[in-house]
This record gives sequence, structure tokens and C-alpha cells, in this order.
Amino acid sequence: MLLDLNVRSVSLGHVSSRPALKVVLEPALLAHLVPAQRLEQGRGVRSTGIAAIDELLRGGWPRAALGELSGRRSSGRTAVLYASLARALAAGEAVALVDATGALDPRAAAACGITLPRLLWIRCADDPTAQKALRATDLVLAAGGMDLVALDLGDARPRVPTAAWLRLKHGAEKQGTTVLVSALSRTVGAFATAAVELAGGAPQFLTDGPPLFQGLRAQALRGRGGTAKNDGGRGQGQEGVGPCASLVFLCRS
Repeated sequence: MLLDLNVRSVSLGHVSSRPALKVVLEPALLAHLVPAQRLEQGRGVRSTGIAAIDELLRGGWPRAALGELSGRRSSGRTAVLYASLARALAAGEAVALVDATGALDPRAAAACGITLPRLLWIRCADDPTAQKALRATDLVLAAGGMDLVALDLGDARPRVPTAAWLRLKHGAEKQGTTVLVSALSRTVGAFATAAVELAGGAPQFLTDGPPLFQGLRAQALRGRGGTAKNDGGRGQGQEGVGPCASLVFLCRS
């Protein structure tokens, strides 16, 4: 059984987990500040492979930066990760996947459009602390030449030191590489330029005849990243504020 991507995007407004803060800066300081939108435009973006999430992030995962994808089991996280890898490979880019738990399913990945012979797959099984995976990501990033490096933590919940994310952030900026971290929950924090949180994962069943599993319905929330025109001035880099979209993952046997 495979999950194919058939995505519908529905605008659900904005979700805020904290009250808005108003900051007043001196005019002399304001003259030296660069708007986040200008920084985002200069950096460029890389498509996630799913139009609804590209719209959330105003184009996709940022280049030369850390991106974060989080969601529990059956939220569609793996499908979104595979879509991002497949999109980059289809564009002729150099892609690496550091698999911290050995969770990659080659058949499912190929069915999602991932060209396996062109994917650098680094398998770090039996690594509950993710130290091997973090070290491998550091080495691949420092070697240069990669357009997208994905670190899939699977279902592990390692305690990653802040210094590790800082190294990856600086490495991504230096090499011009997109580093995408996939985890059960938000773990990169403020070091991520863009973050998408997946929730829901409600099963859908066919109602015509016997109840048969049809797919999953999930919700994607922009935790960080993107600068939307209708955000009311709340743009990239703010925690807990962002628009949502609904995603539908249909089952394909």
C-alpha cells in the first residue's frame, strides 16, 4: 500500500499561539535594518514538490538555510519529505538523505518519484542519539556540491545540542545548500528559517460499498518562514503565527 500525493489547499486563516508584540525602534537603528522579505528574495527558494506547501512558504524551502518539517506518525510527514526530494532530483539537483533510523522504504520512495540511483542515501541505523546522523550531515554539508541535504530523524526523539543546529545553519549558509530536518516535533527552533508543522492525519474511507481506506487528511501550519502579502505585517521568522492549508493524501495500491 502506497500513499500518493493528491493535495488540495484550503485557506484556513491564521493561527497564533501568543499575543502580538509591538516593538518601537529608534530611527537611526531602523536605517540599518534589512527587511526579512528582501533577505528571503535574495536567498531564493526550492520547491517542496507540493503546491499547497509552496504557497504556505511563499515558494518553498529557503536555499542556504535550515528548514524544518515536523509531524507525528500518519500526518503525511514522510510523503512531504519524499516529495521534496523527488522535486529536487527531477530538477537535476544533487540530493542527499541522512536516514537516522533506517526508515527509508526504497519502493515507496521510487513510487513517489525519487530517482534512487541519483540519491545519496546515508543509513545510520541503531543511532538513538542521532549523533552519527548529525556527524554525517556535517560531513556531507562541508564537502560541498549538494543542493539539498535532508536529515530524517524518523520517530526518534534525540536531545540535540544547540551547537549542532548552529553548525548546520552556518554550513548551509556557507555552501548555499538547503538543509531540511524531518522530525516528530519541532526541534530546530529559531535556527530554522522555515518550518512546516503537520497535524491531523484523520483517515478517510470510501462510503460507496464496504468501508475501504481511501487516504489521510492532514493540516499543514506554517510555523516559520515565508512573507505573505496578507499576513498583516507578520512575516518570516515569527513563531506560532502563520496560515494553514489542508492536505489530502490518497492511497494507491
